[in-house]
Amino acid sequence: MKNPFSTLLARFLKSHQLMQFVIYGLAAGVLGGALWVAFQYVDPLPPGKVSILSGGPDGAYYGFANRYADYFAGQGYELEVIQTKGSMDNLSRLADPESTASAALMQGGIAEPGDLEGLESLGSVYYEPVWLFHKKGLKLKGLTNLKGRTIAVGPDGSGTAYLVRTLLAENGVTDETATLLPEGSGTAADKLVRGEIDALFTIAGLDSAAVRRLAGETGKVAIYSFKRADTYVRKHHYLTKLTLPVGGLDLVRDQPAKEITLLAPTANLVVKEDLHAAIKYLFLLAATEAHGKGDMFDGPGQFPNGRATLFPLGDEAESFYANGPPLLMRYLPFQIAITVERLKILLIPLLTLLFPLFKITPPAYRWQIRRRIFKWYKQLKALDLKAYDLTDKDEARRMLHQLEVMDRMVLDTSVPLSYTDYIYSLRLHIRMIQQRMRKMVGEEDADQDSIA
Repeated sequence: MKNPFSTLLARFLKSHQLMQFVIYGLAAGVLGGALWVAFQYVDPLPPGKVSILSGGPDGAYYGFANRYADYFAGQGYELEVIQTKGSMDNLSRLADPESTASAALMQGGIAEPGDLEGLESLGSVYYEPVWLFHKKGLKLKGLTNLKGRTIAVGPDGSGTAYLVRTLLAENGVTDETATLLPEGSGTAADKLVRGEIDALFTIAGLDSAAVRRLAGETGKVAIYSFKRADTYVRKHHYLTKLTLPVGGLDLVRDQPAKEITLLAPTANLVVKEDLHAAIKYLFLLAATEAHGKGDMFDGPGQFPNGRATLFPLGDEAESFYANGPPLLMRYLPFQIAITVERLKILLIPLLTLLFPLFKITPPAYRWQIRRRIFKWYKQLKALDLKAYDLTDKDEARRMLHQLEVMDRMVLDTSVPLSYTDYIYSLRLHIRMIQQRMRKMVGEEDADQDSIA
Protein backbone atom coordinates (compact mmCIF):
# COMPACT_ATOMS: atom_id res chain seq x y z
CA MET A 1 0.00 0.00 0.00
CA LYS A 2 1.38 3.40 -1.00
CA ASN A 3 2.19 5.93 1.64
CA PRO A 4 -0.53 8.66 1.43
CA PHE A 5 2.02 11.32 2.26
CA SER A 6 4.29 10.18 -0.58
CA THR A 7 1.36 10.25 -2.96
CA LEU A 8 0.39 13.78 -1.96
CA LEU A 9 4.02 14.89 -2.22
CA ALA A 10 4.34 13.40 -5.68
CA ARG A 11 1.19 15.16 -6.83
CA PHE A 12 2.38 18.46 -5.39
CA LEU A 13 5.75 18.14 -7.15
CA LYS A 14 3.91 17.74 -10.45
CA SER A 15 1.34 20.43 -9.75
CA HIS A 16 1.17 23.97 -11.06
CA GLN A 17 1.11 25.16 -7.43
CA LEU A 18 4.76 24.15 -7.11
CA MET A 19 5.62 26.14 -10.21
CA GLN A 20 3.74 29.12 -8.82
CA PHE A 21 5.57 28.74 -5.52
CA VAL A 22 8.96 28.58 -7.26
CA ILE A 23 8.40 31.57 -9.55
CA TYR A 24 6.90 33.86 -6.96
CA GLY A 25 9.37 32.56 -4.38
CA LEU A 26 12.28 33.54 -6.65
CA ALA A 27 10.79 36.99 -7.09
CA ALA A 28 10.39 37.36 -3.34
CA GLY A 29 13.95 36.12 -2.86
CA VAL A 30 15.34 38.72 -5.28
CA LEU A 31 13.42 41.47 -3.53
CA GLY A 32 14.44 40.20 -0.09
CA GLY A 33 18.09 40.07 -1.13
CA ALA A 34 17.95 43.64 -2.41
CA LEU A 35 16.33 44.78 0.83
CA TRP A 36 19.01 42.99 2.85
CA VAL A 37 21.78 44.71 0.88
CA ALA A 38 20.06 48.08 1.33
CA PHE A 39 19.57 47.42 5.03
CA GLN A 40 23.35 47.25 5.48
CA TYR A 41 23.43 50.97 4.76
CA VAL A 42 20.64 51.89 7.17
CA ASP A 43 21.75 53.45 10.45
CA PRO A 44 21.13 51.27 13.50
CA LEU A 45 18.40 52.24 15.91
CA PRO A 46 19.37 55.07 18.28
CA PRO A 47 20.19 54.03 21.85
CA GLY A 48 17.29 54.23 24.28
CA LYS A 49 19.46 55.80 26.98
CA VAL A 50 22.25 58.40 26.87
CA SER A 51 23.84 60.66 29.48
CA ILE A 52 24.76 64.32 29.77
CA LEU A 53 27.35 65.95 32.04
CA SER A 54 26.06 68.93 33.99
CA GLY A 55 27.50 71.10 36.75
CA GLY A 56 26.57 71.01 40.41
CA PRO A 57 22.97 70.80 41.60
CA ASP A 58 22.77 74.56 42.25
CA GLY A 59 24.02 75.60 38.81
CA ALA A 60 22.17 76.53 35.62
CA TYR A 61 23.65 73.61 33.68
CA TYR A 62 22.05 71.13 36.03
CA GLY A 63 18.67 72.80 35.71
CA PHE A 64 18.78 72.91 31.92
CA ALA A 65 20.09 69.35 31.67
CA ASN A 66 17.05 68.19 33.62
CA ARG A 67 14.79 70.12 31.26
CA TYR A 68 16.46 68.25 28.39
CA ALA A 69 15.83 65.00 30.27
CA ASP A 70 12.13 65.83 30.57
CA TYR A 71 11.96 66.47 26.83
CA PHE A 72 13.75 63.19 26.10
CA ALA A 73 11.30 61.33 28.33
CA GLY A 74 8.39 62.84 26.41
CA GLN A 75 9.86 61.37 23.21
CA GLY A 76 10.38 57.92 24.70
CA TYR A 77 14.11 58.17 25.50
CA GLU A 78 16.06 58.38 28.75
CA LEU A 79 18.64 61.09 29.39
CA GLU A 80 20.73 60.55 32.51
CA VAL A 81 21.98 63.76 34.13
CA ILE A 82 25.43 63.37 35.73
CA GLN A 83 26.57 66.01 38.24
CA THR A 84 30.11 67.38 37.83
CA LYS A 85 32.37 70.16 39.09
CA GLY A 86 31.68 72.38 36.10
CA SER A 87 32.76 73.15 32.54
CA MET A 88 36.42 72.15 32.76
CA ASP A 89 35.47 68.89 34.44
CA ASN A 90 32.84 68.31 31.76
CA LEU A 91 35.36 68.92 29.00
CA SER A 92 37.97 66.51 30.36
CA ARG A 93 35.42 63.80 31.08
CA LEU A 94 33.66 64.04 27.71
CA ALA A 95 36.99 63.96 25.87
CA ASP A 96 38.01 60.79 27.71
CA PRO A 97 37.63 57.85 25.28
CA GLU A 98 36.63 55.62 28.21
CA SER A 99 33.81 57.93 29.27
CA THR A 100 30.27 56.68 28.73
CA ALA A 101 28.86 60.23 28.67
CA SER A 102 27.44 61.33 25.33
CA ALA A 103 27.01 65.08 25.81
CA ALA A 104 27.84 67.98 28.10
CA LEU A 105 27.00 71.59 28.71
CA MET A 106 30.10 73.72 28.98
CA GLN A 107 31.19 77.32 28.83
CA GLY A 108 32.43 78.85 25.61
CA GLY A 109 36.09 79.76 25.36
CA ILE A 110 37.50 77.04 27.61
CA ALA A 111 39.20 75.25 24.71
CA GLU A 112 40.40 75.91 21.18
CA PRO A 113 38.59 74.06 18.35
CA GLY A 114 41.68 72.02 17.43
CA ASP A 115 42.63 71.06 20.96
CA LEU A 116 40.60 67.87 21.23
CA GLU A 117 39.54 65.19 18.78
CA GLY A 118 36.24 63.36 18.69
CA LEU A 119 34.02 66.20 19.94
CA GLU A 120 31.63 68.44 18.05
CA SER A 121 29.29 71.24 19.00
CA LEU A 122 25.54 71.29 18.56
CA GLY A 123 25.59 75.06 19.08
CA SER A 124 25.43 77.84 21.62
CA VAL A 125 22.33 77.63 23.77
CA TYR A 126 22.27 80.80 25.92
CA TYR A 127 24.36 83.69 27.21
CA GLU A 128 26.22 83.28 30.50
CA PRO A 129 26.80 86.79 31.93
CA VAL A 130 29.97 87.39 33.89
CA TRP A 131 29.17 89.30 37.09
CA LEU A 132 31.69 91.09 39.25
CA PHE A 133 30.32 92.10 42.67
CA HIS A 134 32.58 94.12 44.95
CA LYS A 135 32.52 96.11 48.17
CA LYS A 136 30.47 99.26 47.93
CA GLY A 137 33.28 101.70 48.54
CA LEU A 138 35.85 99.99 46.33
CA LYS A 139 36.77 102.23 43.42
CA LEU A 140 37.34 100.10 40.32
CA LYS A 141 38.29 101.87 37.12
CA GLY A 142 39.34 98.56 35.67
CA LEU A 143 40.25 95.02 36.64
CA THR A 144 43.82 96.20 37.24
CA ASN A 145 42.59 97.84 40.44
CA LEU A 146 41.93 94.38 41.92
CA LYS A 147 45.65 93.89 42.59
CA GLY A 148 46.25 93.21 46.24
CA ARG A 149 42.60 92.30 46.83
CA THR A 150 40.97 89.10 48.01
CA ILE A 151 38.79 87.77 45.19
CA ALA A 152 36.57 84.69 44.85
CA VAL A 153 37.17 83.50 41.27
CA GLY A 154 35.08 80.31 41.19
CA PRO A 155 35.74 76.67 42.07
CA ASP A 156 38.64 74.80 40.50
CA GLY A 157 37.43 72.85 37.47
CA SER A 158 34.73 75.37 36.65
CA GLY A 159 34.45 77.49 33.54
CA THR A 160 34.08 80.52 35.78
CA ALA A 161 37.55 80.07 37.27
CA TYR A 162 39.08 79.48 33.82
CA LEU A 163 37.61 82.62 32.27
CA VAL A 164 38.05 84.89 35.32
CA ARG A 165 41.70 83.92 35.78
CA THR A 166 42.27 84.61 32.08
CA LEU A 167 40.74 88.10 32.29
CA LEU A 168 42.53 88.92 35.54
CA ALA A 169 45.90 87.72 34.23
CA GLU A 170 45.55 90.06 31.25
CA ASN A 171 45.23 92.88 33.79
CA GLY A 172 48.19 91.76 35.88
CA VAL A 173 46.10 90.20 38.65
CA THR A 174 47.48 86.77 39.47
CA ASP A 175 48.07 84.58 42.50
CA GLU A 176 51.27 86.55 43.04
CA THR A 177 49.59 89.98 43.03
CA ALA A 178 46.27 89.14 44.72
CA THR A 179 44.55 86.51 46.81
CA LEU A 180 42.44 84.39 44.42
CA LEU A 181 40.05 82.11 46.27
CA PRO A 182 38.71 78.98 44.51
CA GLU A 183 35.18 79.59 45.74
CA GLY A 184 31.85 80.00 44.02
CA SER A 185 29.06 82.40 44.82
CA GLY A 186 27.32 79.84 47.01
CA THR A 187 29.90 80.19 49.76
CA ALA A 188 31.59 83.47 48.85
CA ALA A 189 28.42 85.64 48.75
CA ASP A 190 28.12 85.73 52.53
CA LYS A 191 31.81 86.60 52.86
CA LEU A 192 31.39 89.53 50.49
CA VAL A 193 28.34 90.83 52.35
CA ARG A 194 30.24 90.57 55.65
CA GLY A 195 33.23 92.35 54.13
CA GLU A 196 35.60 89.38 54.48
CA ILE A 197 36.55 89.48 50.81
CA ASP A 198 36.78 92.38 48.36
CA ALA A 199 35.20 90.98 45.21
CA LEU A 200 33.40 88.00 43.83
CA PHE A 201 33.08 86.73 40.24
CA THR A 202 30.25 84.51 39.16
CA ILE A 203 28.82 83.40 35.84
CA ALA A 204 25.06 83.05 36.16
CA GLY A 205 21.74 84.04 34.69
CA LEU A 206 19.38 86.76 35.86
CA ASP A 207 17.37 84.27 37.88
CA SER A 208 20.36 83.10 39.89
CA ALA A 209 19.64 83.31 43.63
CA ALA A 210 23.18 84.59 44.29
CA VAL A 211 22.89 87.35 41.67
CA ARG A 212 19.55 88.58 42.98
CA ARG A 213 20.71 88.46 46.60
CA LEU A 214 23.92 90.38 45.96
CA ALA A 215 22.16 92.91 43.72
CA GLY A 216 19.76 93.56 46.57
CA GLU A 217 22.59 94.36 49.00
CA THR A 218 22.84 97.89 47.63
CA GLY A 219 24.24 99.30 50.84
CA LYS A 220 27.19 96.89 50.96
CA VAL A 221 27.72 95.50 47.44
CA ALA A 222 28.03 97.09 44.00
CA ILE A 223 27.88 95.59 40.50
CA TYR A 224 30.87 96.32 38.28
CA SER A 225 30.16 97.60 34.75
CA PHE A 226 32.86 96.45 32.32
CA LYS A 227 34.11 99.74 30.89
CA ARG A 228 36.45 98.04 28.43
CA ALA A 229 33.92 95.45 27.26
CA ASP A 230 34.54 96.24 23.58
CA THR A 231 38.22 95.46 24.01
CA TYR A 232 37.55 92.12 25.68
CA VAL A 233 35.03 91.13 22.99
CA ARG A 234 37.49 91.89 20.19
CA LYS A 235 40.27 90.07 22.00
CA HIS A 236 38.16 87.02 22.84
CA HIS A 237 35.70 86.21 20.07
CA TYR A 238 33.74 83.84 22.25
CA LEU A 239 32.67 86.77 24.44
CA THR A 240 29.67 89.02 23.81
CA LYS A 241 28.93 92.47 25.18
CA LEU A 242 25.59 92.59 27.00
CA THR A 243 23.69 95.50 28.49
CA LEU A 244 21.56 95.11 31.60
CA PRO A 245 19.02 97.96 31.51
CA VAL A 246 17.89 99.98 34.49
CA GLY A 247 15.47 97.88 36.54
CA GLY A 248 16.49 94.74 34.65
CA LEU A 249 16.72 92.76 37.88
CA ASP A 250 13.88 94.35 39.82
CA LEU A 251 11.56 97.02 38.42
CA VAL A 252 9.94 97.71 41.80
CA ARG A 253 13.27 98.43 43.51
CA ASP A 254 14.79 99.85 40.34
CA GLN A 255 17.70 97.43 40.41
CA PRO A 256 20.13 98.16 39.00
CA ALA A 257 19.74 101.90 39.29
CA LYS A 258 21.98 102.49 36.28
CA GLU A 259 22.76 100.60 33.09
CA ILE A 260 25.34 97.83 33.55
CA THR A 261 27.66 96.52 30.83
CA LEU A 262 28.47 92.83 31.16
CA LEU A 263 30.58 90.28 29.33
CA ALA A 264 29.19 86.89 28.44
CA PRO A 265 30.41 83.68 26.86
CA THR A 266 27.75 81.33 25.60
CA ALA A 267 26.94 77.95 27.04
CA ASN A 268 27.76 75.26 24.49
CA LEU A 269 26.05 71.94 23.98
CA VAL A 270 28.85 69.54 23.05
CA VAL A 271 28.54 65.89 22.03
CA LYS A 272 30.78 63.07 20.94
CA GLU A 273 31.13 62.83 17.16
CA ASP A 274 30.05 59.20 17.09
CA LEU A 275 26.75 59.88 18.86
CA HIS A 276 23.79 58.61 16.84
CA ALA A 277 22.51 61.27 14.43
CA ALA A 278 18.93 60.88 15.70
CA ILE A 279 20.03 61.63 19.28
CA LYS A 280 21.87 64.74 18.08
CA TYR A 281 18.63 65.97 16.53
CA LEU A 282 16.82 65.13 19.75
CA PHE A 283 19.30 67.27 21.71
CA LEU A 284 18.77 70.13 19.26
CA LEU A 285 15.01 69.88 19.62
CA ALA A 286 15.33 69.77 23.41
CA ALA A 287 17.60 72.84 23.37
CA THR A 288 15.13 74.69 21.18
CA GLU A 289 12.36 73.87 23.61
CA ALA A 290 14.43 74.96 26.63
CA HIS A 291 16.10 78.11 25.26
CA GLY A 292 14.04 79.25 22.29
CA LYS A 293 11.78 81.66 24.18
CA GLY A 294 14.62 84.05 25.04
CA ASP A 295 15.21 86.23 28.11
CA MET A 296 16.45 89.71 29.03
CA PHE A 297 19.58 89.36 26.87
CA ASP A 298 18.29 87.49 23.83
CA GLY A 299 15.09 87.54 21.82
CA PRO A 300 12.79 84.62 20.97
CA GLY A 301 14.37 82.22 18.51
CA GLN A 302 17.90 83.54 18.98
CA PHE A 303 19.07 80.36 20.69
CA PRO A 304 20.23 77.76 20.01
CA ASN A 305 22.48 78.91 17.19
CA GLY A 306 25.70 77.97 15.45
CA ARG A 307 27.78 80.97 16.56
CA ALA A 308 30.59 81.17 19.15
CA THR A 309 30.93 77.40 19.38
CA LEU A 310 33.68 75.58 21.21
CA PHE A 311 34.11 72.96 18.50
CA PRO A 312 33.11 72.73 14.83
CA LEU A 313 29.41 72.17 14.24
CA GLY A 314 28.37 68.66 13.32
CA ASP A 315 26.55 67.97 10.06
CA GLU A 316 23.25 67.57 11.86
CA ALA A 317 23.61 70.92 13.62
CA GLU A 318 24.56 72.72 10.39
CA SER A 319 21.51 71.26 8.66
CA PHE A 320 19.30 72.12 11.65
CA TYR A 321 20.32 75.79 11.69
CA ALA A 322 20.13 76.12 7.89
CA ASN A 323 16.87 74.28 7.24
CA GLY A 324 15.26 73.51 10.59
CA PRO A 325 14.43 70.00 11.79
CA PRO A 326 14.14 67.24 9.18
CA LEU A 327 10.74 67.29 7.47
CA LEU A 328 9.39 64.17 9.16
CA MET A 329 10.32 65.43 12.64
CA ARG A 330 8.18 68.52 12.09
CA TYR A 331 4.96 66.57 11.62
CA LEU A 332 5.43 63.13 13.18
CA PRO A 333 6.27 61.93 16.70
CA PHE A 334 10.04 61.62 17.02
CA GLN A 335 10.21 57.83 17.22
CA ILE A 336 7.94 57.38 14.21
CA ALA A 337 9.91 59.98 12.26
CA ILE A 338 13.18 58.19 13.03
CA THR A 339 11.75 54.82 11.95
CA VAL A 340 10.47 56.23 8.66
CA GLU A 341 13.77 58.08 8.11
CA ARG A 342 15.73 54.85 8.61
CA LEU A 343 13.53 52.94 6.21
CA LYS A 344 13.70 55.54 3.43
CA ILE A 345 16.77 53.87 1.98
CA LEU A 346 14.78 50.65 1.64
CA LEU A 347 12.49 52.42 -0.82
CA ILE A 348 15.30 52.31 -3.37
CA PRO A 349 15.16 48.53 -3.98
CA LEU A 350 11.41 48.52 -3.42
CA LEU A 351 10.75 51.12 -6.11
CA THR A 352 13.47 49.79 -8.39
CA LEU A 353 12.51 46.12 -8.27
CA LEU A 354 8.94 45.84 -7.08
CA PHE A 355 7.26 47.26 -10.19
CA PRO A 356 9.39 45.26 -12.68
CA LEU A 357 8.84 42.10 -10.64
CA PHE A 358 5.10 42.66 -10.69
CA LYS A 359 5.32 43.13 -14.46
CA ILE A 360 7.55 40.12 -15.11
CA THR A 361 6.42 37.49 -12.61
CA PRO A 362 2.81 36.86 -13.84
CA PRO A 363 3.88 36.50 -17.53
CA ALA A 364 6.70 34.20 -16.45
CA TYR A 365 4.21 32.07 -14.55
CA ARG A 366 1.80 31.98 -17.51
CA TRP A 367 4.66 31.04 -19.84
CA GLN A 368 5.67 28.15 -17.60
CA ILE A 369 2.07 26.86 -17.47
CA ARG A 370 1.65 27.02 -21.26
CA ARG A 371 5.08 25.44 -21.67
CA ARG A 372 3.82 22.43 -19.73
CA ILE A 373 1.13 21.96 -22.38
CA PHE A 374 2.93 22.99 -25.53
CA LYS A 375 5.88 20.64 -24.90
CA TRP A 376 3.56 17.76 -25.93
CA TYR A 377 3.02 19.30 -29.37
CA LYS A 378 6.62 18.62 -30.31
CA GLN A 379 6.10 14.88 -29.72
CA LEU A 380 2.64 14.99 -31.30
CA LYS A 381 3.97 16.63 -34.45
CA ALA A 382 6.67 13.98 -34.79
CA LEU A 383 4.04 11.22 -34.49
CA ASP A 384 1.77 13.02 -36.97
CA LEU A 385 4.53 13.26 -39.58
CA LYS A 386 5.38 9.61 -39.06
CA ALA A 387 1.71 8.62 -39.43
CA TYR A 388 1.46 10.05 -43.00
CA ASP A 389 4.01 7.57 -44.36
CA LEU A 390 2.94 4.65 -42.15
CA THR A 391 1.69 1.43 -43.84
CA ASP A 392 2.58 -1.20 -41.26
CA LYS A 393 -0.44 -2.09 -39.07
CA ASP A 394 1.75 -3.35 -36.22
CA GLU A 395 3.63 -0.09 -36.19
CA ALA A 396 0.29 1.72 -36.26
CA ARG A 397 -0.85 -0.25 -33.19
CA ARG A 398 2.33 0.73 -31.35
CA MET A 399 1.80 4.35 -32.31
CA LEU A 400 -1.80 4.12 -31.18
CA HIS A 401 -0.60 2.86 -27.81
CA GLN A 402 1.85 5.79 -27.60
CA LEU A 403 -0.96 8.20 -28.30
CA GLU A 404 -3.12 6.65 -25.57
CA VAL A 405 -0.25 6.95 -23.07
CA MET A 406 0.33 10.56 -24.16
CA ASP A 407 -3.37 11.30 -23.79
CA ARG A 408 -3.37 9.96 -20.22
CA MET A 409 -0.25 11.98 -19.33
CA VAL A 410 -1.74 15.14 -20.80
CA LEU A 411 -4.90 14.57 -18.79
CA ASP A 412 -2.79 14.20 -15.63
CA THR A 413 -0.92 17.45 -16.29
CA SER A 414 -1.72 19.91 -13.48
CA VAL A 415 -2.75 23.37 -14.70
CA PRO A 416 -5.04 26.06 -13.29
CA LEU A 417 -8.68 25.83 -14.34
CA SER A 418 -8.27 28.85 -16.59
CA TYR A 419 -5.84 26.84 -18.73
CA THR A 420 -7.89 23.63 -19.10
CA ASP A 421 -9.03 24.71 -22.57
CA TYR A 422 -5.42 24.21 -23.70
CA ILE A 423 -5.51 20.67 -22.28
CA TYR A 424 -8.68 19.71 -24.10
CA SER A 425 -7.51 21.31 -27.33
CA LEU A 426 -4.35 19.20 -27.15
CA ARG A 427 -6.37 16.05 -26.44
CA LEU A 428 -8.57 16.81 -29.44
CA HIS A 429 -5.49 16.93 -31.66
CA ILE A 430 -4.31 13.63 -30.18
CA ARG A 431 -7.71 12.12 -30.98
CA MET A 432 -7.49 13.18 -34.65
CA ILE A 433 -4.27 11.19 -35.08
CA GLN A 434 -5.71 8.30 -33.10
CA GLN A 435 -8.63 8.13 -35.56
CA ARG A 436 -6.29 7.75 -38.54
CA MET A 437 -4.35 5.03 -36.75
CA ARG A 438 -7.54 3.12 -35.94
CA LYS A 439 -8.72 3.25 -39.54
CA MET A 440 -5.38 1.87 -40.59
CA VAL A 441 -5.61 -1.11 -38.25
CA GLY A 442 -9.24 -1.68 -39.29
CA GLU A 443 -10.93 -0.69 -36.02
CA GLU A 444 -14.27 1.08 -35.76
CA ASP A 445 -14.06 4.54 -34.27
CA ALA A 446 -17.21 4.04 -32.28
CA ASP A 447 -15.74 1.05 -30.45
CA GLN A 448 -12.33 2.59 -29.78
CA ASP A 449 -13.23 6.25 -29.37
CA SER A 450 -12.65 6.76 -25.68
CA ILE A 451 -10.51 9.29 -23.94
CA ALA A 452 -9.94 8.74 -20.29
